[in-house]
Parts: sequence; structure tokens; C-alpha cells
Amino acid sequence: MTNNRFLFDTIVLGAGIAGVCTAWWLKKAGHRVLLVDKKGLLAGASGAAGAFLSPRLGKGGDLQKITNEAYRFALDFYAQKAPESFFQKGLVRLPKDEADAKRFIAYEPFIDVPFQKVTAEEFPHIDPEALRWGGFYFPDAAFVDPTGVAETLVRDIETAWGIEGPVRQTEGLWAVGKYRAKNLVLATGAAQLPMAIPYIQIGGVWGERVDVRSDAAIPVTLHQKLSVSANVDGFVRIGATHVRHDPRSEIERVNQLIVDAVKLVPGLKDQQIVRIFAGHRASVNDHFPLVGAMADYEAAKAKLGCAPKSLKPEDPAIPRIENLYIVNGFGGRGFVFGPLMGKIAAEKIVHDTSVDARISADRYLLRRLRKGR
Repeated sequence: MTNNRFLFDTIVLGAGIAGVCTAWWLKKAGHRVLLVDKKGLLAGASGAAGAFLSPRLGKGGDLQKITNEAYRFALDFYAQKAPESFFQKGLVRLPKDEADAKRFIAYEPFIDVPFQKVTAEEFPHIDPEALRWGGFYFPDAAFVDPTGVAETLVRDIETAWGIEGPVRQTEGLWAVGKYRAKNLVLATGAAQLPMAIPYIQIGGVWGERVDVRSDAAIPVTLHQKLSVSANVDGFVRIGATHVRHDPRSEIERVNQLIVDAVKLVPGLKDQQIVRIFAGHRASVNDHFPLVGAMADYEAAKAKLGCAPKSLKPEDPAIPRIENLYIVNGFGGRGFVFGPLMGKIAAEKIVHDTSVDARISADRYLLRRLRKGR
């Protein structure tokens, strides 16, 4: 018989921003939730994030629309739930080069959030060369303190750190170490999933953040090849997400971040490095978030064969692994996606609502079945 002290409605496995936000929404819905992690709160990529809340540019495609819906949602969420860790300073987005500037011109008709064009005269702290092709200013953009946000959100949520035990099903419940729950949420980021899910492949994109002390006048956050935050109380954060396989050492990457930051904002020349953060951001190959109930791959293959084109994500005909869910694949925009994707995941768990096909985990199941593997 299971001890009620160790029995929960839902265990969320992984205490990055995806797991934290999902646990928060489940708690709000009345679930008894346990947030579990091998190392602790924000011990992975979320703790190393620049946590910049910025819109996506593009030509009006689904990824831009979903990202910017999540962006608007995140701004309101953090402002209301963690105001002391929310810094709404605006963002200047600059082209990297002349070719990028041409792309900005193409993107402009599709910008679906408030913005203004910028000139060198309006932002004298930015190197004039960086502003030679102009750029866009997003007045609503912001950044958050990752630790402050996470600590606020988990204040009323039960947590367990250092849990290394295997994940298994026993007596109709999910078991993680000594803990049991009806539902299990995989919010494990770039770490290997705790069980084999053949149709899900989650990769890691390396990212770094350097916090520096500086008296440079930087009233807004800047983004070009990297991001440089507005100066808050004498501290500036510099961050970038790199390619999947960057051959440079950490020292080389950090030095390059500082060099590029000083090129962008000459006032940062006399900065002092306070702390360096690094970690793998979880990503999937189509760059959309990954949310929803998990399918039973072998049962789906036996039942659905190559999956006809008429079969869409979230179809009731797709066999499921009972009460197993995923929230993952946020890439370098974890703090943008976290609040909305956590809410969608919680609604799926609590009310069995259908997940948007563009972010549903089923999209990868159907692709694999149609490849005949």
C-alpha cells in the first residue's frame, strides 16, 4: 500500500522553466504536484539562460505566430506572478550584416507586436557601425531573473531534489524513486528521456551567459549576434546560443562574447566578469515546442501502419501510454515558451483538452510511421 505522503496526482520530472511552469499551472488547477530533479531547481540550461523575452521575426509563418503568442502571454504572466524578477526595458533588434538587413525589410510587414524603427541618433550608447542598417525597437520586450522567477513559482509546490531512481509503472501509478503519481510529465530538457520513446529525438544546443559588472549606460536590451541586457543596478548579462557542435573551448566562446558585446556597446569595455553560466538548450529539428500526451509507439505501429494522411495529431485513434506527458523542445526561448506551454500541458492533463497540432508530440509519431520505421 502506498504511503499517502509519497502519493501525488502528478509528478513533473525536470525543474527547468518547462517543468516549473507546468507544475505551477497544475497546482493552480488543484493537483497535488511534486516537482522532481536530479540536481535541483534550474540546475540545467534554464539556470544558464539569459531569459530574454523577445519576439520572433519572420514572414508570418506558424513558428513566428506561436512564438509571439507565447511571448505576449509570458510578458503578462511574469509581470503578474513574479514582478520583482521582471525587467521590461524594451529591446533593440539589429541586423547582423547587409544580407540580414534585407531580410529585416522582408520581415517588417509581418511583425505582429508593437515596434518602431530605430536610428543611430536615438540610441547613442550603441556603436554607430552596428546601427548602419537601422533596426527594430520592441518597447514591450523584457528579461527576467531566472532564479527569482523559479523560486517564486515553486513557493507552494512540493519538490524533491537528488532523485536518481528509475522511472517505472507499478499498480497503475508512475513511480519515481519512492514517489508515486497517476500522471508523469517529462520536462527533462536536453537530458536523455527516462524511457525509450522511439519517435522523439531531443537534441542539445549549447548556450552561455556571462554576467558582468559595469557602469555603462545601457537603457534597453540589444540583440544582434548576441544579446546584451539593459543595465540593472550595475549588472549586465551577455548571452548567446551557439551551433550544436561548436569546436571552441568555453574560454574561447566567452572571450568572443565579451569582444562582440564591446563592439556593440563600447561602454562595456571596462566591465568585470562576475559569473559564467552554461548549458544545453533542448531542441527538436522543427523548432516548435513539444507538448502533449505520449503515444505508445509499438501499439500505434501495429494499429495504424504507415498512418494515412487523414490522420492528424491528437486523433483519438492514436494509442497512448497511459497518463504520460511531455513538455520540452523550447530551444533558446525557454522563458518565452514556458508559461503558455505549461498552461497547455496542464489543461491536457486536467481536462484532456486537445493540443494544437503544430506543437503536439504526435507530429513526430506520425512522421516516423509514414517513413515506415
